[in-house]
Amino acid sequence: MNFVLAIILPSLFSFAITLTIIPSWIKVCKKWNLFEKTDERKVHKESIPTMGGLAIFAGILISYLFLGQQISEHTIQFLIAASLILFFTGFFDDLLDMNAKKKLVLQIIASAVVAYGGIRINNLYGILGIYEIPIWLQYTITILFIVSITNAYNLVDGIDGLAGSLGLMSSLIFGGLFYQFKYIDYAILSFCMSGALIGFLKFNFHPAKIFMGDTGSLIIGFFLSTLAINLLDIKEIPNVKANFVSPALIAAVLFVPLYDVIRVCVIRILTGNSPLQADRNHVHHMIVAQGFGQRVTTTIIVAINLMIISFAILFRNMNINLFLLMSICLGMITINTLVMTKLAFIYGKLGGRINQKSVRTT
Repeated sequence: MNFVLAIILPSLFSFAITLTIIPSWIKVCKKWNLFEKTDERKVHKESIPTMGGLAIFAGILISYLFLGQQISEHTIQFLIAASLILFFTGFFDDLLDMNAKKKLVLQIIASAVVAYGGIRINNLYGILGIYEIPIWLQYTITILFIVSITNAYNLVDGIDGLAGSLGLMSSLIFGGLFYQFKYIDYAILSFCMSGALIGFLKFNFHPAKIFMGDTGSLIIGFFLSTLAINLLDIKEIPNVKANFVSPALIAAVLFVPLYDVIRVCVIRILTGNSPLQADRNHVHHMIVAQGFGQRVTTTIIVAINLMIISFAILFRNMNINLFLLMSICLGMITINTLVMTKLAFIYGKLGGRINQKSVRTT
């Protein structure tokens, strides 16, 4: 019965909510002219409804409030309050194109709220030789981590289906781990997200009928970052066999968004540009530029992320610093123009469709 309550019902309930809301929201967007803004950075010309994240958030929040029971009232009230801050941040950014600094301030406030509520990173597990950390540093690292993951998912939302697919993969893995170690309520939250994303992806795979917008990407990044922190806490509980849950595995699950944001920031800095300046240097832009369609590009990126996860599972006893270094090297070896050009050549020879269709710029 626990399996049904923790996995099946949350997934189905959130799926049904999201699937029901989106068609109506698309009609509202068309009536009120709520389309993704186009400018010189973006090359899609068609008007696509946006703010699909509204349906994702409704699916997650309503289904969790209906089915979740075990997260302490103290913790959940801070989690919901912070998620509402980020939801409205994304909502008004999609509507009014909010200033980047204001968005960052609101993200920091939301992260501080959950940190104050008890969701904090209190141990670095040997990263740079650091283990337990003082309370002031817990707040600092937690806020930095949540803001980084939240923005990473916001930046990776550049082609149809990508952010939703990565979010679905991560929430399914996190949910399975929480269920395995009897953290039923966090499993419910994870599978509420999975169901909502499945419902959304029905309308978001190329050619997309709706985009999630910042309304959705900020929420996905926020929930995944807080779930990741709670998974790390499993290792702190006595008599729990949680060797399988390691910082390496969690880093692997979140690898593509983190790798992409680090890669882009380094490129921007080396070329003399601001790290906050939008461009077409993201991983998905590079892969699409080799002639892959958006569906195939999404598949390639998710496959690479799964490869990194398999690497983390296979070498789960590896030193965390060595794992992070090898993961970055593996990313650099596989995610580059030379490899993707060769892959496109092979794909074309096998009968795959190669094109040069452009994508959105984040």
